[in-house]
Amino acid sequence: MLWKTALVFLCFIAVSLLFFGLSLDNGFWNSRDYIKLENSLMMMDDPSAAFACDGPFIFQPLVNVVHYLLFKSLLFDSRGYMLFNILLHALNSLLVYLLVITLLKDRVVSFLSGLLFAFTVGSYGKSVMISSGSEDLIPTTLILLAMIFYFRAALRDKGRMLSADYMLALLFFVATLLTGSNSFTILGSLAAFNYFFRKEIGRPVFRRDLLLLLIIAVSSLIFKAAVFGYFPPLYSSHPGAAKFIFYSGKNLINYIVRMIFPIHTSSLVAEAGGAVRFVYGFATTIRILLALTVLSYSFFGFIFGNRTIRFFIAWTYIMILPFAFIQFPYDWLNMRHLYLVSIGFVSVIAAGAVYCSRLIASQRWKRLVPYVVPLFFILMSRFIVTQLDRSYERNVSSRLTHERARLLADKFPAVELRENRLEMKK
Repeated sequence: MLWKTALVFLCFIAVSLLFFGLSLDNGFWNSRDYIKLENSLMMMDDPSAAFACDGPFIFQPLVNVVHYLLFKSLLFDSRGYMLFNILLHALNSLLVYLLVITLLKDRVVSFLSGLLFAFTVGSYGKSVMISSGSEDLIPTTLILLAMIFYFRAALRDKGRMLSADYMLALLFFVATLLTGSNSFTILGSLAAFNYFFRKEIGRPVFRRDLLLLLIIAVSSLIFKAAVFGYFPPLYSSHPGAAKFIFYSGKNLINYIVRMIFPIHTSSLVAEAGGAVRFVYGFATTIRILLALTVLSYSFFGFIFGNRTIRFFIAWTYIMILPFAFIQFPYDWLNMRHLYLVSIGFVSVIAAGAVYCSRLIASQRWKRLVPYVVPLFFILMSRFIVTQLDRSYERNVSSRLTHERARLLADKFPAVELRENRLEMKK
C-alpha cells in the first residue's frame, strides 16, 4: 500500500538525516568536488560542457546537468550539496526496499535491507559525505529504478515488451547510459535475474527484452566513442596477461572483504585509538579468513540458498567486477565503488538475520541473537562515518584544498577566493 511505502520513506529520510547530518559542514575538499564545480562553471557559458569526458572529466552528462542545476541555486554553499546527497541516499534506501520486496515478497527482510543500506553498511558513507558524491548516488538511483521495473515486467507481465513496466525500465536504462554507469554489469545482473527466476517468468534467459537493452548499450558505446571520443577506462597500466588475471581476481576478493572489514592503512587507523590499532595488527590474517569465509558462503549460498539469495550473491560479484580492472598493478581500492555493490551484501545479511530468527521463533530472547550481526555492522558504520567526518573537516582547511580553490578561481574571472571559500563576484 502507498501509505506504508510513504511511511518507510519517511523513516529512511529520518535515519539518513540523523546518521549523516554531521557531514553537512564538510565543505569542498575532494578533487572531484572541484572538478564538478569547474564543469558547472563551464556550463554557464557553454552547455555542451555537460558532455565533457577529456582530462579529469568523466562522461556523465545527466549527473553534470543535475549538478549544474544545483549550482545555479547553491553556488558555493556546500551544505546544499550535502543535503541533496543525504535525501537522495534516503531515496536509494527506499528503492532497495522496493527491489527486495519485489523479489522476495517479505516486508521485514526488505525493510531491514533498506535500513542497512541507509546506514551505508558495506560502503561506509563516503559517497554520501562528499559533495561530489552525486557521481555515485544518481547512477544508483537510475539503476535501481531500471531494475525494479524490469523485474516487475518480467514477474507480472512475463517479459512483455509493450507493458508499462518494461517501458519504464527501458527509459531508466537509457538514462543510466548518461551517468557513466557500466551498462554491461547492469545487463549481467538482469541476465542473472532471468536465470534464477526463469521458472516464475516462464521464458528463456536471453530473450528479446534483454536483447534490446544489449543492443542499446552497444550502440551507446559506439556513439560515445565516435562523437565524444569516450572510452571506458579499464586499467592504468599494462601488467601483462598473467598479472592482469592475478590482480583483477585479487581486487575482486579484496573489495568484497572490505565490505565486511573496511579498516585499511590510513591516518584514520593511526588516530582511531589503541583498540583499532590492535585489531589492525591482525588485519592480514583477518582478511584471509574473511576471504575464505566469503568464498565458502558464496558457494554454499548458491547450492542451498533460495533464488533471491542466489541472485544477490551474484549481484555482488557482477557489480564489483568492473572496478577490479581499474588500478594495476597497485593494490588501491576505492570504497566509493561499493555504494551500489553493497545492495547485494546488505540484502544477504538482512535475509540471514530474519530467517535465522524465525527458525528459533519459539525462543523468547534467543530469537533476537541473529540481529546482533546487522547491529554490529551498523555500529561499525557509525564509527567509520564519525572518523571520516573528522578527517574531511580537517581536509577543508588543508593547503592542498586551498590550492585547488585557488586554481579554480584563477580559471574563472567570475570566481574569487575569500578565506579559503569560493564566491561569485558581484
